[in-house]
Amino acid sequence: MEQTDEQGPDEDGPPGWHGNEPWPEEEDAGSGSEAEEPPEEEADQGPTVGSVIRVSTPGQLSPEQELSLTKYREERHLAEQDTPPYVDALGYELHALNQAKLDWTSDMVLTTPYAAWNSVCGDEGGLTGLARGWHVMVAGNTGMGKSLVAINLAAHAVKKGEKVGIISLEMSKPQLMTRYLAIHTGKAIRNLEWGPRYDEPTALEANEMVEENHEENGGILITNDRRVSNLEDILASMAYLHEYRGVTAFVTDYLQLAWTGNAEKMSDRITEVSHAIQGTAADLGVVSVGVSQFNRATSGASEKPKVQGMMGGSALENDSDQVMLLDHTSYKETGRSQAMIKLLVAKNRHGSCGEIPLMWDYTTLRATQTDAREFERDDD
Repeated sequence: MEQTDEQGPDEDGPPGWHGNEPWPEEEDAGSGSEAEEPPEEEADQGPTVGSVIRVSTPGQLSPEQELSLTKYREERHLAEQDTPPYVDALGYELHALNQAKLDWTSDMVLTTPYAAWNSVCGDEGGLTGLARGWHVMVAGNTGMGKSLVAINLAAHAVKKGEKVGIISLEMSKPQLMTRYLAIHTGKAIRNLEWGPRYDEPTALEANEMVEENHEENGGILITNDRRVSNLEDILASMAYLHEYRGVTAFVTDYLQLAWTGNAEKMSDRITEVSHAIQGTAADLGVVSVGVSQFNRATSGASEKPKVQGMMGGSALENDSDQVMLLDHTSYKETGRSQAMIKLLVAKNRHGSCGEIPLMWDYTTLRATQTDAREFERDDD
C-alpha cells in the first residue's frame, strides 16, 4: 500500500493526496496552434444513422456515408465490388461493436473474490467480473462488514495487478492500512493492530508481501492521507489518481458521509453525490464501488434487506449497475472467530440476482465464498 505525506490543496493534487506530478491547469481552448476549429455546418446530406442506402453508384451516398463505407471495406479487407448490397452508418457501428466483442479479454474487467458474483456479470463483464465504467453499491447494517467486503474486493484486485484507490470518508489511514494488510496477507489482525499483541516481525513480513506483489505485477492500493468529505474533493481525487497514477478502480466508503454545498435535504445530497460519482466513473472508464449504510427505519433486525433500504433515497439504487446487500438476518456464528452471512445480489442490470454465501474469518478479516449447504448444515 502506498502512503504519502499530507500535502496542501494547491501543491500536488486535490486535498488529502500527494503525487509526483502537479495537478493540471485548465487549458485555454482558444490558445495554441493545435486548437480545433469548430466544424462548419453542412447542408442536408440525406439519410443519417439508421437509414438504409442501396449502393449502386457513388453519387447516391453522402460524404459521411462514403467515409463509413470506405472504413467498412478497409476493416474487412474488401474490394469495391465486394461491398454488401446495403450499408449505412448504423451498419458500420454494428460492425465495430462486433469487433469490440471479438477483442474482449478478461483483462478488461475487475474480477471479484467471489465466483458466484463474477458469474452474473454479463454484458461487458463477460461473466467474468465488473466491467470498466460500472458503478456498484455494497450496503449493510452497522457492524455487518460492508467496508470489509469492499476492502476484500480491493485486496483481490491488487493481487491481480490492479491499481485501486480507496477514498475513505470514515476510517483513518492507519486503521485502513491495518485492515488491508491483514486481508491481503492473511496475517492475524491482532498481530498488526495497536496493543500488547502487536508483533513487529509479523508486520514487517506483511509489508514485504505487499511490496513483493507490487514488484511482481504492479498492483497497488492508494488511499488518502486524511479524511475527505467534500464531493468536489472526491471527484478531483478520482480524476487525479486515474490520470496520473493509473488507478482503474475506486472504493468510496461511505457515500452518506459525502457533503455538497447545494443540497439542504439528505435525499437531495445523496442524489447529487450518487449521480456525480457514477457519472465520473463512467466518464473515466473505471470501476466504482460505493459503500452505503442502511436506513434503520426500513431495515429492521428481523427483516431481510432490500435495495429500498439504503439510506438516502432511490438514487443509490437507480445509479447502480449492481447492488450487493449483506443479509443481517442470515448471520450465524460458527466458531470463536468465524461466522457466515449471505451477500445478496439484489439488483443486477447485467444478469440474474441471487445469494452468495460468505464465511467470515475474523482472525484475518477475510470473507471467502463458501458452500450454500453450510447454512443448511448449521440449521440441522
